[in-house]
Amino acid sequence: MSSEISLSLKRFPVLLVWLSVGLAAATSQDTPVTDSPETKPVDSRVMVIRVDAELKSESTVVGKAALAEILNGGMVNGPWLWIPDVKGWIQQSDVVPLDRAMIHFTAQIEQSPTSRAYFERGAAHISLGDYKPAVADFSKALELDPQNLPALNDRGTTYRRLGESEKAKADFDKVINAGTRHPAAYTNRGLAWLDLGNVEQAMVDLHVALELDEKYAPAWEASGAAREAMGHTAKAIDDYRIAVELDPSFTLAWNNRAWLLATTPDGSLRNGRQAVEFATKACEMTGYQKADVLDTLAAAHAESGQFEQAIRRAKEAVAKADEHHKPGIEARLRLYESGRVYHQPASR
Repeated sequence: MSSEISLSLKRFPVLLVWLSVGLAAATSQDTPVTDSPETKPVDSRVMVIRVDAELKSESTVVGKAALAEILNGGMVNGPWLWIPDVKGWIQQSDVVPLDRAMIHFTAQIEQSPTSRAYFERGAAHISLGDYKPAVADFSKALELDPQNLPALNDRGTTYRRLGESEKAKADFDKVINAGTRHPAAYTNRGLAWLDLGNVEQAMVDLHVALELDEKYAPAWEASGAAREAMGHTAKAIDDYRIAVELDPSFTLAWNNRAWLLATTPDGSLRNGRQAVEFATKACEMTGYQKADVLDTLAAAHAESGQFEQAIRRAKEAVAKADEHHKPGIEARLRLYESGRVYHQPASR
């Protein structure tokens, strides 16, 4: 990225709710097929209100949705909602309309103000980008139950998003010191170390994460970010490749891989065609709603010489960007409008 947008914009892993909080499983019902005459098209965004809610295609589970994950609904059929992005059905009892999500989670707290209820609302706040209220809810959850490690983990993740990496690392230290041997805990702390500029210590934690589970995709993505920070671009691209091979739905890794292929100063590693392909995947998985992903697609189009598409996507990114990141995207937009590409500055 440019000097206006830090590397961290490209790598906010969602390592949330990695410990089960024991919600009941959904009731089993036959799943409809997509061409059923009973299906009705809808245009809705929903939030998941159940841990590991199943997504099905007929009788096959095609994936699981995390608590507070935001999904784009496509059609309804009885109790089922079609999610086009994953080509699966989710029970409507497992989701609420996005504009009613906070009403739902707040009602849960009013009914039973438990540590878990505050934890769940904190997760919803994160999904909506409301980080300070999320910290408040996770802190309340910990006040009610100091052993609520998911709340401690996710408060650390939220502190990272607020740029408070020292506080984030302190929370991840506590999670690990409590005896947690889960790759997410070490991956999260590795990313906090990376935020703090200690790449060597970040790699130590990421190595532990991969020793615990060599197929843990977020650790490979984080390793890519660390290698990128060290200037090891080829290895970073390869780590991102491994991450998406292990988890084809890993939007962040697709996006970061595309960004490097489009913008690395090393011309021998750039590949505009692949960058467009991978950035398009990331955009499709995020419904063309995320500024940083649209920004990547714009850079990829420019690298491929497709400046009209680059300008269009960059303008969309500007419209969705926050005030902190908008200037960098606008600067790249001006490059595309003048028929020039954006490449990251070479390391000195």
